[in-house]
Amino acid sequence: MKGCLFCKLVNKEIPAVKVYEDDDTLSFMELNPSAPGHVMVILKKHGNNILEYSQVELGTLMGSVQKVAKKIEKVLNPDSITIGINHKERRGVPHLHVHLIPRWENDKGGVIQSIVNNSPKENREAIADKIRKASV
Repeated sequence: MKGCLFCKLVNKEIPAVKVYEDDDTLSFMELNPSAPGHVMVILKKHGNNILEYSQVELGTLMGSVQKVAKKIEKVLNPDSITIGINHKERRGVPHLHVHLIPRWENDKGGVIQSIVNNSPKENREAIADKIRKASV
């Protein structure tokens, strides 16, 4: 996509601090990291969300996420890595991307569920029933 920041990285129109690249994916350091070793992984093909990619493409993306996670664990030895996918991003870059954020005890971060605080008005069973019945 012409104005997409991540597509510009892929096309080498702007620099990136790369950590891994193959024919289909690019992994680079987050510009505003939440932790040392905070890396982004993207498919080079532009898409805004998981629905715009095939299962094969998403599998390729997750394969690169796994490779980068292994590299992070080997060199930084974090206690864990929080992995988050930005799907239909509206506040950041509108290109599907995966964050790998190394975590350590006392890093002042929370669990991934802490990034949203919007308690449901319906019970879990009612919501689950709607999801089950949805056609795709």
